[in-house]
Amino acid sequence: MEKLSVEMSHYRQLFKSELIDDILSYWIKHSIEKNGEGFYGAADMEGNPVLTANKSCVLNARILWTFSEASIRFPNSEYGIIADRAFSFMENYFADKQSGGYFMELKPDNSVASDIKHTYAQAFVIYALCKYYEFRPDPVVMESIQNYFRLLEMYTKDRRNPGYLEAFTRDWKLYDQNRMADNNEPKSMNTHLHIMEAYSALYKVWKDETVKLRLKELLELFIDRIIRKDGHLGIFFDEGFNETIASKGICSFGHDIEASWLLLEAAEILGNETILHLMKPLCIKMANSVERTGLDKDGGLFLESTRFGSHIRTNKHWWLQAETLVGFMNAFEMTGDIKNWETVKLSWDFIDNHVIDHEKGEWFTKVNRLGIPFLAEPENDPSPYYRNDWKIDPWKCPYHNGRAMMELIKRIDRINKNNY
Repeated sequence: MEKLSVEMSHYRQLFKSELIDDILSYWIKHSIEKNGEGFYGAADMEGNPVLTANKSCVLNARILWTFSEASIRFPNSEYGIIADRAFSFMENYFADKQSGGYFMELKPDNSVASDIKHTYAQAFVIYALCKYYEFRPDPVVMESIQNYFRLLEMYTKDRRNPGYLEAFTRDWKLYDQNRMADNNEPKSMNTHLHIMEAYSALYKVWKDETVKLRLKELLELFIDRIIRKDGHLGIFFDEGFNETIASKGICSFGHDIEASWLLLEAAEILGNETILHLMKPLCIKMANSVERTGLDKDGGLFLESTRFGSHIRTNKHWWLQAETLVGFMNAFEMTGDIKNWETVKLSWDFIDNHVIDHEKGEWFTKVNRLGIPFLAEPENDPSPYYRNDWKIDPWKCPYHNGRAMMELIKRIDRINKNNY
């Protein structure tokens, strides 16, 4: 046990260095507008801003979450300044003062580019605001969070069927386009995963009975409808929350491993022993399923399988690799099985050798199976949403890899403390 503790302490230093000296420092250097109040919508592979790129609500919220969490864990006035900047920009420009909620995109001049209210993006705002409140516990911020939760419950919750609706117009009329679904299905796992993530963060800072009930409902939805019998997540669903035919042959390995720890964290925050008892074996099963079907022998995680597992998309995207670290660290904490810690180390070696851009900073968006970065988008294998020739874009953010480093540090500290 002492040898393991020493080894973990060594990796803790590696993770802390990657967080502070690479990820956070990159975003401080390259994301902040030189002649503006917010953050660039994109930056190229050299770190130069793409001045024509729109600004994304999701990106701004993820910057807010990351630097709020970093400020809590590693008190640094510069981190706090960036968290304050992200909060102010969110409230001054993304917030819809007329109809409530937050716009999806702004133009480079901060005028509205897309006024769609996507539930996925709204959830990320709640997630970020709750973390900012943890950092700066201001009653005015809490009141804003509470009012925002009530607004989302009023408009986004499906009153006739389980779950939440996906997209709305500016004035909260149901919008049947721009859903988080390949075939524009009515409901998605991805949106519900991040609503659950947001509501667990909310219940952590506000012990409200309605929040508690909604979080419980979301966890039960995962247990009963979303997690398949084989441990993978269903992807797309109809209005009644039945998985669609087109969805059933797809496995999204990154979402599987991310959910394997987010669901357990949410169940622990909820504090419902029945749900926690059900969730723990499911989370272990999810990690085991990913290891069996999605993890390459070098520790890199494949994007997904399609056609009921007969086709593996072998490219390895940055955010999946980050979630692999946390998911298997979580599995190690749950089971004590050393193989999960060995997977963390193997995955880190892959990331360190192939995914981190040690020359120009941050992580490459996508590498192939052998770890060679894509610097342009292959026509026959497009990425969902994000671009390979940008280091920063509406979806390429410091949230996945920054959060992973902070989670690993926290968990190593917890393991070492419990062993002594």
